[in-house]
Amino acid sequence: MTNVLLVPLMVYAAVGLVVSLAVHLLSFAGIQPAGNELFFALHVGIFPLWLPVMWMANKMTGGARRMDFWKAALSGCPAWMKYMTYGFFAYAIVNFAIFFVTAPTGKPNGGAPPSSVWHGFSGHWMAFYSAGLAIVTSAYRRGISNLERRCPNGHAVGYDDRFCPACGVAITDPRATLDRAVNS
Repeated sequence: MTNVLLVPLMVYAAVGLVVSLAVHLLSFAGIQPAGNELFFALHVGIFPLWLPVMWMANKMTGGARRMDFWKAALSGCPAWMKYMTYGFFAYAIVNFAIFFVTAPTGKPNGGAPPSSVWHGFSGHWMAFYSAGLAIVTSAYRRGISNLERRCPNGHAVGYDDRFCPACGVAITDPRATLDRAVNS
């Protein structure tokens, strides 16, 4: 039942991703989308999504090393979605470097930002909406009650724990509980 609550978040993230991708593609042609309202909505719209996304990611990663964070956070989403998210983040870095060099200088004369600014920001919007979609999809597929890893006795364990800190039971394959949660 609680998984139903994740569906609106997935839709929100998917819509944000599609709109930011459309804005990005239009900016290649020099087309400016609607005025400041859409720019503001896409920019600020990331934050209401990311509050629950970070809560879910912290539950799913449960003490994972920094280098394993994304592997743990995206452990339940489809492979194509994981690679899409990685691709959007890599593209956002390259896009930002290009934007940094080619960004317009001077004070704007009012009105909507120029298409180069839309292009620069939309790369980041795509990355963050994509990551939000992937993390919420992971939570949905794992089940909201299965976000934290547990030992066979039901105690919460960290992402890399080999033994339960509460009862000492060996956790033979630390990722097995994640796989069982996703496939059940």
